[in-house]
Amino acid sequence: MRKGAAAPKAAPWQPDMDDKTLKELFLKARKQYIKLLEFFDLTQQLGVAVDRKDEVSVQMLLHMREDPIHSLSELEAQLHEGVLKMPEEDAIRAHQLLTGSAPQREEEKALCGQISQNLRLLERARELDRRISLRMDGRHSLYSKYRT
Repeated sequence: MRKGAAAPKAAPWQPDMDDKTLKELFLKARKQYIKLLEFFDLTQQLGVAVDRKDEVSVQMLLHMREDPIHSLSELEAQLHEGVLKMPEEDAIRAHQLLTGSAPQREEEKALCGQISQNLRLLERARELDRRISLRMDGRHSLYSKYRT
């Protein structure tokens, strides 16, 4: 650099997350979807076992659902930890994207689509779980206090 020449100014923050970060978020969200599918499938099987009044299968399926739930918790913790390590502006945008905000640019569309798919499947799984719980336990169900 010549003497007296001004040093190039660095931007105080990068306005858009880089593609690598978006790809990493997408891959974690995709892993979440796979675990949600596993949980949903086991929940469907649980519903069939409850209808058959097959107590052995019910207990086995309830236990088997713990694995995808544990995996989902770990993935959520990894996502949270990753977001906390990001620059503030990226972390804010990542949180928005991971909680269902619409994409603001083309590069965010895949992640937003995956998050939307995850949220829809999660809602279906919750509703199915609620119905099964009410069938199993009736008024003693965890969900009975939320009946409408």
